[in-house]
Amino acid sequence: MKLNKLMFLFVLAAVAMGCSKDDDGTPPYNYNKENLTGTYNLIYLESKEVETVNVNGFDVVTTTTQVGDTFNVPVVFASDNTVTANGTYRVTETTSQGNQSNTETYIIDLDNEVSGYSVNTATTQLTIDGSTYMVHDFNPTGFRITLSETTTEPNGDHTVYTEEMRFSKQ
Repeated sequence: MKLNKLMFLFVLAAVAMGCSKDDDGTPPYNYNKENLTGTYNLIYLESKEVETVNVNGFDVVTTTTQVGDTFNVPVVFASDNTVTANGTYRVTETTSQGNQSNTETYIIDLDNEVSGYSVNTATTQLTIDGSTYMVHDFNPTGFRITLSETTTEPNGDHTVYTEEMRFSKQ
């Protein structure tokens, strides 16, 4: 009989702990247009392009990385399906081929750049100006998006491009 009471208490405790997270009173923060609409700060930008070209039977691989920093870029996702970016940030771009590389740094100046956007809640995707990004970690304080594209030319040359951006809600 004691074993049955102990087992009952164990099951009751497990059920109570399992339900406690569901009953915290906070509704889930879903990725949708209504929750996306607002002003964010761009806080991270990194991209990488790997281009493979066949030259006389040898693959020549060129890798270009871009890393942004020193961000001062508010980004507004408006309810009319437009996104506006304004401000500046610095990019450090490194291009490598074989054992050689070249690095340069420059400033990007966005002057109220306006693009269209659309939200696909079913696939958790955000399309901005024709590029479709996967949305990750969407929450009331921000989110991140990633893009991955591969193109192959008829001659076999191909390019793989990846990009990640992170946004913090104002």
